[in-house]
Amino acid sequence: MANKYSDTAIKMNFLVKPLLRSPLHWLLSSSVALMRFKGRKSGKEFETPVGFTRFGKEFLICLTETRNRQWWRNYREPWPMSLKHKTRWLEGEARWLEPGSAEYRDNFERVFRRVSFAPKIYKIYDFDPEQGLTDAQLQILLDNGSGIVRFQSRS
Repeated sequence: MANKYSDTAIKMNFLVKPLLRSPLHWLLSSSVALMRFKGRKSGKEFETPVGFTRFGKEFLICLTETRNRQWWRNYREPWPMSLKHKTRWLEGEARWLEPGSAEYRDNFERVFRRVSFAPKIYKIYDFDPEQGLTDAQLQILLDNGSGIVRFQSRS
């Protein structure tokens, strides 16, 4: 079943991309960036808006319903990525965090602690920042096909 939030975000990409390239980028650029990468197999260049949570030079890109997206598959192994954060392009490498791994869990907890409304996007309505993710909440993330990509900027 589609997530209302993710469906709306996908439909809004045609407005979001030009806005992030414009002087009005500041309306979104605290939590949305343009991601650019080349397909691992095709070599074709892609550009898409992504939501992120920033921790210094590290950006965590959380996804809902990965079954409906394919770009993240390029990052099963570390792979180059560019991220337009505010007015500048950052170069670096990104990697998909294996669903269910300790790293996956720890990084979703980091995001949920930083962004108070984020758990609700992932259908987790009772997240306790002090306790962290429960096993049942982790299972909700897994059942819904939630994913996370870690981008490490070199600049």
